Amino acid sequence: MTWTYVAPTTDRDKVRFLSGDNDTTDQLVTDEEIAYILTVRTNLHLAAADACEAIAAKWARKADTSNGALSVSASQRAAAYHVQAQELRARANGLGAPTWFAGGQTVSGKDTLTNDSDAVQPAFRVGQDDLPGTPDDGDDDTAEND
Repeated sequence: MTWTYVAPTTDRDKVRFLSGDNDTTDQLVTDEEIAYILTVRTNLHLAAADACEAIAAKWARKADTSNGALSVSASQRAAAYHVQAQELRARANGLGAPTWFAGGQTVSGKDTLTNDSDAVQPAFRVGQDDLPGTPDDGDDDTAEND
């Protein structure tokens, strides 16, 4: 099993960077484990979240210990990696999220969007079922004006 980290230029190193497994003195996930994760996940944030979950599982197996003034809290490390995984998943869900646009909030804005042949027109509009040429059709050229 190997562990390498140079800089976040390869997908493996990006996963290491995002998951915090980039300390050569405290190696947590092997190259082979990251390679497997990358076969399952194409999104690097989700891959890093999976790596954090794997690290949390490793720490969850260990018991909290203390020997005099020295103590190791494996449960806190496991919990911290679970939180990191949740944050990475939330970040992954936020990437590429749609941007909302509410057009037509003014009369001139509505008219501009309606008259723009390149703008996607709404599926619904006021008066869409009105009979053309009647006073209630929403057009200015009503039967009364003819």
